[in-house]
Amino acid sequence: MKLKTVFLGSIVLAGALFGGAKGYIYYRVSSELDKVISMASPFAEIRYQGISSSFEGRIAVENISVYPSTSNDEISIESAQIHGDGPKFLYQLLMGGFQNKPPEKFGLAVKGFSVPLNGDLAVSYSGMLKGVKPGSDAQDPDGCGLMTGLSPDLLKSLGFYALIMDTTLDVDFDQSAGRAEMQLGFDVRDVEYSQIKMLMTNVSEPGAIMIGMQKPQLSEVSVVYQIDPEFVAKSQKHCANSRGLTVDAFVESILDMDEKQLAQQLGFVPGPGLLAAIKSFVKTPKEVAFSIHPPEAIDPASFAHYKPEDIPAMLNLELSVNGTPVTDLSFRMLEQTGDAGSGLVLQLSGAAGTPRTRLTRKIKKPAPTEGYVPTSIAQLHKYLDEDVRVYVNQEGAVRKGTLMSVAKDEIVIKQRLSGGDMTARVPLQQISKVEVYRLPD
Repeated sequence: MKLKTVFLGSIVLAGALFGGAKGYIYYRVSSELDKVISMASPFAEIRYQGISSSFEGRIAVENISVYPSTSNDEISIESAQIHGDGPKFLYQLLMGGFQNKPPEKFGLAVKGFSVPLNGDLAVSYSGMLKGVKPGSDAQDPDGCGLMTGLSPDLLKSLGFYALIMDTTLDVDFDQSAGRAEMQLGFDVRDVEYSQIKMLMTNVSEPGAIMIGMQKPQLSEVSVVYQIDPEFVAKSQKHCANSRGLTVDAFVESILDMDEKQLAQQLGFVPGPGLLAAIKSFVKTPKEVAFSIHPPEAIDPASFAHYKPEDIPAMLNLELSVNGTPVTDLSFRMLEQTGDAGSGLVLQLSGAAGTPRTRLTRKIKKPAPTEGYVPTSIAQLHKYLDEDVRVYVNQEGAVRKGTLMSVAKDEIVIKQRLSGGDMTARVPLQQISKVEVYRLPD
């Protein structure tokens, strides 16, 4: 037999095996999806356009549409996938071979989960926001308060047509070391991003944990929350205009609350350190990061026997706002104060009177506010580690990220993605314009 014939035969055989395996994966996944769709039919109609897979350990269902039976909304999902470490993961997944032993590495990802802002679900959510504690000072019907969340009305006013989200979960399990690391990412596109990391120890026998013979230990939790500066600038400008204020006056108006109002918004009365951190973030919203490192001997059930004010120290809580550590984490609950309406009052001026009286004072010259300012390439070296928008003329696209370096022929920016960070090198000759998020000159 000629070598050429053997070689070609091997290729044909490998292709047949590959195609057969892909076909089997499609068959098994589609069969399970049909069961799920059938079970969900009383509550929603579910459709999807395709199933893809990779021998690197990934299975994805693409272009999913969900039509809830209780509304006229169409909830769309670009892709929902599960991934692990290679073909063995796929084999165990499809054959149900994990049993009580989880895979060493696996992850879930939902990309492009989209909810229309003009649909029934958004209207219901908006009504819930407006209806929180009816008659209380915590209401902010325009979505421009301190803790009103992502108001659909506000988002629509800023030009959003849908709330589009990406969610990722990655788990790295090391049975020999008895530890598991979990990372959860949640990205509301063009609005905000949060990431939660957890480290669990004493998890060497998952089966024993399930039947209560082994108790896992939470060793570390870290949370990072970031908000898009362009979204902040747009929302502050819109809210200021809707209330007839300058941007600076609007920001101050959010902070102009007494203890009772703060407690309604936050659930507690912050001490001087937390209050300063809150003011810093409201004025320049960028990033909040905190972590806890619980002692090994601590039992979460014992928290009920302690005052809430003591728990941060028990958990070794560390907090930073916009990169600055917050050392004073003191706070107190409102019901423990004598006079709920006195004490901590954030005044715009020393004069007494209603918030409206104080806010209508004459402002001679408003301070400039940060925003994306066109900046020459020759000046970019002054703004390393700042947020930038790079307009690429050949691609007709805008790249947003953090400016890392500037060289003779290129700039380097770090872009945040739902699964982590990516470094992009952009040749200077392809750049038509660069904007830096900063104060104007």
